Amino acid sequence: MSDRLADVADYLACLITLVGTAAKALSDRGRRSDPALRYVYASGLCLGLGLATTPPATFTAVSGLGSWPWSWFGFGCLRLVSDELELLAVGFLAMLAYSIQPPDGIRGGVRGGLRRQAAITAGAFLLSVGAYVAAGTTQVGALVVAHGRRRFLLVAYIGLLTAHLVWRLAVFGLLTGRAARRMPPGALRSGLRLMASGTVIGLLWIAGNVNDVVDLLTTGGEIGAESAASAVSALVCVVLMLAGATAPAWGGHLARWWRPLRARYEYRRLEPLWSVLRATVPAVELLPETARAGRRTPHGAQFALYRRIIEIRDGQLALRPYVHPQVPSWVAEFTASTASTGGVRLRRRHEVAATVEAAGIAAALEAAGAGHRYPAEPSAGYVPSEGQVGIDEEVAWLIKVADAFTASPAVARVRSRVRDELNSVRG
Repeated sequence: MSDRLADVADYLACLITLVGTAAKALSDRGRRSDPALRYVYASGLCLGLGLATTPPATFTAVSGLGSWPWSWFGFGCLRLVSDELELLAVGFLAMLAYSIQPPDGIRGGVRGGLRRQAAITAGAFLLSVGAYVAAGTTQVGALVVAHGRRRFLLVAYIGLLTAHLVWRLAVFGLLTGRAARRMPPGALRSGLRLMASGTVIGLLWIAGNVNDVVDLLTTGGEIGAESAASAVSALVCVVLMLAGATAPAWGGHLARWWRPLRARYEYRRLEPLWSVLRATVPAVELLPETARAGRRTPHGAQFALYRRIIEIRDGQLALRPYVHPQVPSWVAEFTASTASTGGVRLRRRHEVAATVEAAGIAAALEAAGAGHRYPAEPSAGYVPSEGQVGIDEEVAWLIKVADAFTASPAVARVRSRVRDELNSVRG
């Protein structure tokens, strides 16, 4: 049963890789001069062919062919072919990651980085082939066996191969993750993140080599075919990598139905903050009947979200004369006191800024309810958002403010302090 699962997972991963690589090559017509794309195609081709040689069914079929042409290295030649194809595939991935980096982000520039990666992959390829040939492997049942002390050459082969695969995948994951952080929101950034996530699964796939080393040291042989767990990990890794590589092609279609869903979700996240502002300043609500009707359509959901952003900002502007000028210092004081006692700690600058803005709104609502203005420098307690450059960033920022408004103990403390102060003034 496990062999059948491994066969299905590996052959499916092979089919997905080869078909996906071919489809991407067809969709990239006119852009094939881009070096990054050549690394994508080369990696996909090597990985697809390597996956075709690892399933147990392939090993069983090859064993029926007799000694020719496998007599050069014994039956384990098929294992060598699959391993070296995977080594080349991961090497091309590392070169892909270097090719999309800015020139000043790599020691020696992009070309120097690519030459180093090519030299490392070529060196690992030659050393691993040499170690495997010297081990003189033979077939014993379903095992690839190295006799006597030659088993240590096979252990060295697996160790070298594993070290190279882990290193190259780590390089690819780190560099693509870094490139994704520099990019604006969109399909390309999502694709890079998917590919970086695929490297984590790839590391789990490679972890199966540890069992091979243990088997070699204890019995002198290893199972040449891939296990079911490794095959499933390979399938998940391939799906994530291919999805990331083709994200610009399918990302637009996905966004057309995903954006309305996300807009409705973000609309509800802003509900607590918007509700209290509308209750205090009813004039901020724009065309309520039209808004309720428009939310039923995809474009209406996004339009309603944008209108809600405008209404929240209008409410903040209307409340500016009521913002207590000491709000920023009160939040800083509360944060310092809780940090010293092991309480809630605001560690990031944008988290502190969102909390200050939420506290300013809470303080203004209390003062507006009491009809108390702060005529002397009313803007001292007003902290605008940190220069958001787009509507998506503005929405994300106000969601942080809304979350702080409803859940932050610092905001609750500021609200209580303003209320006590207003009560003392009235008294």
